[in-house]
Amino acid sequence: MIYNTYSSQDDVSIGGLFLNASNSRVKEKRPHILDEARLNHGLDYLLTHFEEPIWPRTVSTKTTQGKQIAVFNRMEALARFKQANGLDCRINAYPNYVEWKGMNRQAPNFIFIDLDSKDINLKKLLDGISAKFDDYSVRPTVLLSGNGYHIYLPVNGFVFEMEEFFNDFELPSRKFLQWTERHLSDNKADPCHTQGLSFKNCMLRVPGSFNSKASKEVEIIQRWNGARPSIKPLLEEFYVDLNEDKIDEICGFKVKPRYSNNVLKYWRLRK
Repeated sequence: MIYNTYSSQDDVSIGGLFLNASNSRVKEKRPHILDEARLNHGLDYLLTHFEEPIWPRTVSTKTTQGKQIAVFNRMEALARFKQANGLDCRINAYPNYVEWKGMNRQAPNFIFIDLDSKDINLKKLLDGISAKFDDYSVRPTVLLSGNGYHIYLPVNGFVFEMEEFFNDFELPSRKFLQWTERHLSDNKADPCHTQGLSFKNCMLRVPGSFNSKASKEVEIIQRWNGARPSIKPLLEEFYVDLNEDKIDEICGFKVKPRYSNNVLKYWRLRK
């Protein structure tokens, strides 16, 4: 049986984040009853993270057994979620059409980090994310997913396949999605999730829905502030990491490419 939760009147600390009663929940159990207003709000909240075109994109639920179904508007998505009574409701962070004649045309403009454990200093990890962007105003969405945390961060990106410095790499835009999950989480993200992450499989749990395995509601514990940081501060290290397999080891150390400074200069000057 799935259970909902009641609000607490006391402040609580979750993963190093100090939350007040308006944002916290305690595990007082009652039978699961779908709150459609909360589910509606959760979907609308996620939609604010997406760039146009928002539709069509895929959703999945417990009723679809995880299979992705294309929907063409908000009402179709909600109908699927309500059909499943709010269980395991997910929506893709990316639209349904991301390729043209086999060529990627989608910028990796949404970062998803799946932390499959609550035994993490969340505040320290979020501060680390800000530091890597060299921007301490970075404030992503953070969800209690049932088993751990989900971090959702819209960013300003571009299609890597269209940039000359990445012509030698296969699927560089997808690799950036996977790399950022590892890099920004300090390798604490679920490796199975990272390995399968792609534009076609970037499925986000909807706040107000329920994780059927954990028997818990998916809840927002930190809201996105609406700012989309540039990915430029990440690019040099990403480029170097892509090249690591091509670089010979010298004296037991892996050497950065000699042209990495030119790459960094290129991205800093790029408008």
